[in-house]
Amino acid sequence: MKRYFIIGVALSPPGTMGGNSKIALEMARHLSETNEVHFLVPEVKLPTVTDNLPPKPNLHLHVLPSFPKGEFTHPVAAVRHFCRAIGAVFAAEAIAKDDQVFCCSDAHVETLPLALLKRRFAFTWITSDFLFAPSPWENLSRGYRFPFFKWVFAWFLLKVLFPVQLRYADRFVITNDSDRVHFPARLQKDVFAFYGGVNVEQIPVAHRTQTRDVVFCSRLHPQKGVEGLLDIWARVVRQDPARRLTLIGNGVPAYEKLLRRKAARLGIEHTIDWLGYVNNAAKYEIYCSARLFVHATVYDNNGMVAAEALCSGLPVVMYDLPALRQVYTTGCRKVPYGDKDAFAA
Repeated sequence: MKRYFIIGVALSPPGTMGGNSKIALEMARHLSETNEVHFLVPEVKLPTVTDNLPPKPNLHLHVLPSFPKGEFTHPVAAVRHFCRAIGAVFAAEAIAKDDQVFCCSDAHVETLPLALLKRRFAFTWITSDFLFAPSPWENLSRGYRFPFFKWVFAWFLLKVLFPVQLRYADRFVITNDSDRVHFPARLQKDVFAFYGGVNVEQIPVAHRTQTRDVVFCSRLHPQKGVEGLLDIWARVVRQDPARRLTLIGNGVPAYEKLLRRKAARLGIEHTIDWLGYVNNAAKYEIYCSARLFVHATVYDNNGMVAAEALCSGLPVVMYDLPALRQVYTTGCRKVPYGDKDAFAA
């Protein structure tokens, strides 16, 4: 039986669900049907796995000691900590060359420990490069409004870590073929584009109720275009005050407060249902009760939530981002990037 080791150090915290975590969990769910799967996760993030992944005979959870400090404020100590923790599991399981090791993120706490462990153990390392950070100049010129200094650090970190991946990794997973341009010709055969998936078995088979108007689902983060969506929604309710927007997702508390203050300032707070984190079957119930899904992201290369909405029978409105043109070809109305009037129309 083939063995897979999934590294979940950078998994989303409990009560949240990033795209990389969704992919890692679904990989574990499906691979464990016919293969032996080992999922390595820090104790603090264990509920993210146990709340979304049912126990299976071939699925083995390895709980790693959590790093007690900030992974970004103490990066060297964090890398050493997880290198020891992951190495202990590899040694106990006698990891071998044919074993596949998949990182759910390109973060330093996964990339650097795996690069170091490649010197000690023989295994096949599969990295994930799901979204290449835009340059600080693109962030400013395109008006993404990502936290500037934090994004400069993320972009710089990518410039440091990506060459490490190219040097030591054996396979590379991306979420859009357009990202192949980042890889040299010699590695193209080892790059696999994985577009995610939808849990269609969780979509209700009952008739649609359409008790909600518009739904948005994502992390509450500047990348997802939530601030711009509030401006768009203000335009909508000026024309039709009875319409309601359902927001699924959460984010950093300070940013959530910023969004609520902006909604109050725009006079639309009373037209928005802030549901917070909702996942699995409950999320699809909401999709199937709505008339329209809005995908307001300003920088993306996949956007699995739009696929979930389409599979639930919802039409989708999104910005016409170049990377999404080959992903979403039907069922979507695409408007020019930044044109809030067209989005609201």
